[in-house]
Amino acid sequence: MIAETVRHHVAEPETPEAALIPAQASPVRPRLMFVAAGANPDAPEATSLLPGPTPVKPRSCFIRPASRLAGGVLLLLLLFSTRGRADPSDAPSEARGIWVHLTHFNADPVQGKAEVEAFVDRYAEANFNLVLPWVLSEYMAALTDPSYLDSQPTAKWDALGALVHSARQHHLQVHFWYSFTYYKSPRSPEFNPEHGGNPAWAARRVLPAKTPGQPPVVSAPMTDVCPMHPEARAWQIKLLEAMLERYPGISIHIEEPGFGYPGSCVCDLCQSLFRKIYGTDLVESIHTPQAEDFRCLGTTELIRELRAKLASRTPRPCLSVNGGPLWRSDRQLGRDWKRWADLGWLDYYAAQNYTDDPDRFTQLTRGVLQDLQPCPVFVGIGVKWSGGATPLPTVLQEIEQARKLGASGVVLFSATALTAEDLARLKAGPFRQPSLYPEARR
Repeated sequence: MIAETVRHHVAEPETPEAALIPAQASPVRPRLMFVAAGANPDAPEATSLLPGPTPVKPRSCFIRPASRLAGGVLLLLLLFSTRGRADPSDAPSEARGIWVHLTHFNADPVQGKAEVEAFVDRYAEANFNLVLPWVLSEYMAALTDPSYLDSQPTAKWDALGALVHSARQHHLQVHFWYSFTYYKSPRSPEFNPEHGGNPAWAARRVLPAKTPGQPPVVSAPMTDVCPMHPEARAWQIKLLEAMLERYPGISIHIEEPGFGYPGSCVCDLCQSLFRKIYGTDLVESIHTPQAEDFRCLGTTELIRELRAKLASRTPRPCLSVNGGPLWRSDRQLGRDWKRWADLGWLDYYAAQNYTDDPDRFTQLTRGVLQDLQPCPVFVGIGVKWSGGATPLPTVLQEIEQARKLGASGVVLFSATALTAEDLARLKAGPFRQPSLYPEARR
């Protein structure tokens, strides 16, 4: 999402335009992943941020084809015994996801847990198969540090754990929706030494000169983490690994993996490295092709390191990112997702193709599918976002069009914009038949 203002403490990203995969999907088998929520209260070594691992073994993001008759029979029994599950003999294979903010649920534990159960039940009944909950680093800190509960009250009863547990019961995938660079605040644990953070990791941004002839202004809003710092990347990966331990079976979905605004980053480290590589001043060169390439170095290294960590886990969790539909535009912010897809690092890309114009939607979707093949693309459809809204009849039309063009699925933004009547119309329309979540490419 091309966000505007970062809300203090509780930033909630949106999903603008973006996209990804082609439709060359080979026949796939059903894949089920269900997680047990539960947590060890002991904090992992070298950080006070997160609880330690639980003894539950994580399950794969995608099910592997059954090699034994007993396994096949068990899978069929599970599918047919679950309300709304697809018959594997004729069910389509496509993702049907919903982005949801944890602030969607009440801070009161009793009411909040009831709302989580009702939420998951409604979306399972409407034949969705993927939930992407938005979680800030402040939320993870609040699980062990009460000083963060004022901005993350649902952490007191672990709304994410309740959501993961309920989704498991309804056979929905859960992909943890997180930003490792953007949507930070001065209070974020990334900048808090008590949580292993460092204020020096905050990105600094070049702003236009206030008056003609004046030098540009360098600001430090502390809304982004600069991924050029190796320690900052290690901190983020440690947090994500701790999440995988606390919530076995989840996968990782990175929100707009780059900076939130143009002109980043010109922190001391970036300025020093840029001068050593290019022999010129970064502030003066901030809008050059060289600076664009330089911005992508830190984000690319973080994605590479995260992918390597996930690959070492058995089974391997999925890794995906989202962003706009136009790679050339996103790359100016360090979001080099086309290159990561070309390298085979992404299990899918979620393209924020937010528009209420069906022709524009078709153009964006066709373009991103073409750009990213053979990487799977889940097309993001904006029901309501900061830039506008899409009437539900057009949403239904866009779902059918994404399917026709060969997308591997759709993700709707967001849960706050969909009513019970909307879900009923989705189920009566493009989601009338249950669907199997697509198998990961390996």
